[in-house]
Amino acid sequence: MMAGALKRLVEGSEFSTGWIFFIDAEGQHQLVSDYHLPQALERNSCQYMTEGPCWCVSRYHQGKLTKASNIITCSRIVKANRKFPAETEGITHHATVPLQSGLEKFGLLNVATPDKETYSPEELDLLESVAFQIGSAIKRIVLTEKEREIALTNERNRLARDLHDSVNQMLFSLKLTAHAAGAQAEDERARIAFSIIEETSQNAVNEMRALIWQLKPIGLEEGLAQAIRQYAQVLGLKITVHVEGLVQFDNKEETTIFRIVQEALNNIRKHAETEEAVISISSERIMIEDRGKGFIVTSATQLPTHGIGNMQQRAESIGGKLKIASSEEGTTIQLQLKG
Repeated sequence: MMAGALKRLVEGSEFSTGWIFFIDAEGQHQLVSDYHLPQALERNSCQYMTEGPCWCVSRYHQGKLTKASNIITCSRIVKANRKFPAETEGITHHATVPLQSGLEKFGLLNVATPDKETYSPEELDLLESVAFQIGSAIKRIVLTEKEREIALTNERNRLARDLHDSVNQMLFSLKLTAHAAGAQAEDERARIAFSIIEETSQNAVNEMRALIWQLKPIGLEEGLAQAIRQYAQVLGLKITVHVEGLVQFDNKEETTIFRIVQEALNNIRKHAETEEAVISISSERIMIEDRGKGFIVTSATQLPTHGIGNMQQRAESIGGKLKIASSEEGTTIQLQLKG
């Protein structure tokens, strides 16, 4: 969407290039779209556009950039011009405007024209109009994504209820029936067969309970630590949970952290050949440690399970970083949280 809007803006005006920054609450910017950047600014994977501070991003973060403005000196363009003077295509200055919808801000729209230092009020008005449309579109996308997440959560909850009320109950009944039949059987082979059916049914019940937990986290209303303890009990793991200081997460962070720990515990149960783990929770990081057989990670393609890739994606979704250290003496997974 943004790439198309940027392309139409540049091609339908006297601007020759444009780029969009998303800026988070900490003032960290991300280049999310660009069109016809000079080669100097594209060098080294847009290094000058992605690294370091600049005036417009700083003013935006400070709440002092509220309308379309001329930027007298852009440190990014200046650095690129000094390093690659023959590749700037005459770009020395740019105009900027915040992307926002109501009171909600998303980032900056920047445009430039060769050999031009200031932009007319008419050009700045055009920039304001386009920025308003892009900001409104971003807001709609954000709302749509939230609606999608709500719908997905509701569907997961429905599936969890259906599995619990139907399949889980049938498996439990099968287990009880096999146990009763085995107790009454006189033939040894029949008793062994019923015992196998009972054991298999119990394993299936345990797997079903774990699946229901994955669809719908149970116990989070009682706190993250308690939910982790309950899930470990479902898996048959013995864990120790340490909580350091006063820890408070918002709903998205808490659910995401639980999902990451959940996947780590799944991996311990399936691969580590141990039933014990230690989990440390603080406002800065989450640590999951076990003394199982471990594994060696030399590249993303050699991760032992697809689940670890999902854990990394979940960590990134809340601005965190996942670090994994594993050897024959065990595995440590650290979720470093932002802030």
